[in-house]
Amino acid sequence: MEHNPAVKFITALQDLNQPYSCAQWGNAGANGIPVIVEHDGTIFNWLHDPWSAFPTYALIDHTMTVRAKPWSYQSNGNNNSCDGSNGSVSGWNGGNTNDFLQQLADECGALCEGGGCTNAAGDVNSDDIVNIQDIITLVNHILSVTVLEGCNLEAADLNQDGVTNIQDLISVVNVILGTGRVAPLNGKAKAELLTHGNDLVIKLNASVDIAGVELSIPAGTQLDFLLKDNSHISQESSYVSGVNRYIAYSLFNKPFDSKNAEILLLNGKGIDSDAIQMTIADRNGDVVVVNSTPETNNYHSGPFAFELAELFPNPFNPSTEIQFSVPRDEFVRLSAFDVRGKEVDLIFEGMQSAGMHHYNWNAGNLPSGVYYVRLQAGSEIETQKALLVK
Repeated sequence: MEHNPAVKFITALQDLNQPYSCAQWGNAGANGIPVIVEHDGTIFNWLHDPWSAFPTYALIDHTMTVRAKPWSYQSNGNNNSCDGSNGSVSGWNGGNTNDFLQQLADECGALCEGGGCTNAAGDVNSDDIVNIQDIITLVNHILSVTVLEGCNLEAADLNQDGVTNIQDLISVVNVILGTGRVAPLNGKAKAELLTHGNDLVIKLNASVDIAGVELSIPAGTQLDFLLKDNSHISQESSYVSGVNRYIAYSLFNKPFDSKNAEILLLNGKGIDSDAIQMTIADRNGDVVVVNSTPETNNYHSGPFAFELAELFPNPFNPSTEIQFSVPRDEFVRLSAFDVRGKEVDLIFEGMQSAGMHHYNWNAGNLPSGVYYVRLQAGSEIETQKALLVK
């Protein structure tokens, strides 16, 4: 059998949630096959089939956004609106790629001319390498300890949104780690502001992994911040010009435990909740949309968590001991369900104080089988499997 010696390499290029940095575009390629190349059209002539159907070029402008994907170099025959933002490229249908590139260069202006910024994305100290020093420099800028300017500031704004914050810091960490982006997570988070004595507690519960938190809080005095658990998370804070700034993140982009975070602000009870600016980032460095609730007074510190312990004994006949804890005064519902999801017994329903609680469940009126004991308080639910053997 004769084998065709021609081998064609195709690299898939997805534009999910761009713009990306140069490093992130590079990570999208296969090993040894770069995604970003400069050429004069010869690569297309090497590999194109008789219909000029591939490869498709991806023209990326100075913001690292795909603007067009012409199907041929000299005379573009692609008028599909799904390929790039071709409505923003002059003479798209039938145009020449050289003209498209010139348009993008003209838009770039001074940034693309000699003497413009040459910093790679994330190289905020202009030493031609992105490393831990850039993280430290960026942290100090976010905290207003030192201020970046010019090309260094441009290199710090990795997502090109005009603001340098925790999102960019997570992106720099990803550049250093060589971590590529995943599809947009579109995360949402609930932020509860709770008072306890003279302190303020910010409780975060997100739908996706939390990779970073940034707080900006105007106050007449410097605040102390304490993050509960999450020992792998780095924390930094400052008090400059009457504003407390706080960031929490992982140098290895390890998320917060269980998509939750609890930050205690010592002596922060009198802070106006409307004055708190909060930004949460996911592991891509994208923003997590926050929905906050006003201050309440039902927070209880201490060792208690929302937890339903294993039943004892289990298997049982006809009764078993149920133990659970709640971290604050809660309205709870403790019930039992069969394997079809039908509630077969309401064990307890009502207010419970913070701490440990015990109930004995007698299932003498139920047949042998598998059951599920469920504890619910607000949106929190825990379940334990129970086996009744008569």
